[in-house]
Amino acid sequence: MLRYLAAALLVSSVAHGESRGLRPASEAPPPSNTPIVGGETVPLGMWPDTVAVVGAKGACTGTLIAPDVVLTAGHCSEIEPQQVIANTTDYATGGGARIKVIRTVPYPSYRTSYDAAVLVLASEIPGVAPRAIGTSCTFHDVAKSTAVRLVGFGATDVQGTTASSQLHQAMTSVTDPDCSSDSSGCKAAIAPGGEFIAGGTGTADSCFGDSGGPVYLDTPRGTVVIGAVSRGVSGSSTPCGGGGIYVRTDKLVDWIEETTGRTIAKDSCDQDDDMASDDGSVGCSASHGAGLPLVLALLALRKGKRKTRDGSSS
Repeated sequence: MLRYLAAALLVSSVAHGESRGLRPASEAPPPSNTPIVGGETVPLGMWPDTVAVVGAKGACTGTLIAPDVVLTAGHCSEIEPQQVIANTTDYATGGGARIKVIRTVPYPSYRTSYDAAVLVLASEIPGVAPRAIGTSCTFHDVAKSTAVRLVGFGATDVQGTTASSQLHQAMTSVTDPDCSSDSSGCKAAIAPGGEFIAGGTGTADSCFGDSGGPVYLDTPRGTVVIGAVSRGVSGSSTPCGGGGIYVRTDKLVDWIEETTGRTIAKDSCDQDDDMASDDGSVGCSASHGAGLPLVLALLALRKGKRKTRDGSSS
């Protein structure tokens, strides 16, 4: 089930599993202050990089990953994005930074592959720092039960009928880091490892309007975005609340930079790996600025030791 909000900015438009088409504005449910499914409203100034993506045919959520580039869902290209609204907790109030979308590029064959798209903006978003994106080494620390945060402008009830223009957040956990379940609706062409599943019955979940929005992971290096909302799992008894499927950002990094010509913000975990090589030696890099005395001291302390992450290597 795709998860975006459609028609007149406040209308739930796409059903879980299958598209149900656009609901006329006259049938739109009223806005609600009820927290997102299992979550809470977001205070002003928190998650300014989570943006509302407003199009001719509806609205989605996205994440600013370069000064003028937003990551969203591939199926959100179908709403014909026109502008993004950043640094707002309620995009229907007229506040926030509003920037025109000049180019929308969905991932090739996004319906059977990575459900992702990038939006190139007419200008940088003032006062909003891009969010670092998770890379392959980020996912060394993403396993079953890893805590993650969902943020978006989506509907707020399990039926997906309570539309909202407010920004909400919710904590949940990863249930399948590789989306390897045959029964959950993982895409065979990119499984395992192209998507992950989070949330589920009794926990927080994304819903209609959250499509393309971020899944945040807290790391020692700061909070990074590791996923984009795609759809709900198959077989859920309700449209929302049964768990969601999310595109893994580590599979998108090269494509995003090649498509946009921009260097996007990335998790610095690869620098941590460089500083602790497999033979226990410490590497030098400009970003760390380690001088020779410090390097020698660390070598003496760590001689003969190895650093591993659950037996995997980068």
